[in-house]
Amino acid sequence: MVLFAKYIAGFAIALVCMGLCSCTFPVRTGYDRSIGGYKSAPSEPTSTAKAESGTKDGASTTKSPSRAPTNKHTTAGATKQAATQKMAHENAPRQASNSSLEQLAKSWIGTPYVYGGSSKSGTDCSGYVMQLYKSHYGISLPHNAGQMYDDSRGSSVSRGSLQEGDLVFFGSFWKIDHVGIYLKGDRFTHASSSKGVMISPMSDNYWRPKYQGARRFR
Repeated sequence: MVLFAKYIAGFAIALVCMGLCSCTFPVRTGYDRSIGGYKSAPSEPTSTAKAESGTKDGASTTKSPSRAPTNKHTTAGATKQAATQKMAHENAPRQASNSSLEQLAKSWIGTPYVYGGSSKSGTDCSGYVMQLYKSHYGISLPHNAGQMYDDSRGSSVSRGSLQEGDLVFFGSFWKIDHVGIYLKGDRFTHASSSKGVMISPMSDNYWRPKYQGARRFR
């Protein structure tokens, strides 16, 4: 019995040895026969490496902050309003300048009388009236008192209906030889041959008997 047990034990040992000799151990992933061991398993990429992998050819994939959207309705409304205001300004009728006619006339006071002149360095009566009308009303008049009186654009005005800005004419029955501009307070501004540009009352003893009529161009 003892011999049989030994026989069985020896037979088992022999089988184990044969199995070890005839089989090979499975090679684990990463085993390097040249170094007789296993290579270290590659570690997981760090967050820095992951961030770098998101950059290609040096260009960052980070999105630039988006530009705030433009309010198209507000822009369109402002543009339309500006266009409307411009059109209204262009289509508005031409008005007299903001400064009063008398203030404009006073800026010429003292200008010497020069026959044929029409500037502040020297002017005659029709040149003075011509310049004031152009500046204040935007109306061009001829540089001649008689032609102003005969201008078809002007309408006749009676002595009692005179208004500021009406042209008043002086002379004789045969000829108009002087012109001025009527001002409030029954006065008129004109360029006198003896005193230059001035303001005189319509009741002046020299001019009152020479008055020949008035014309309105506005």
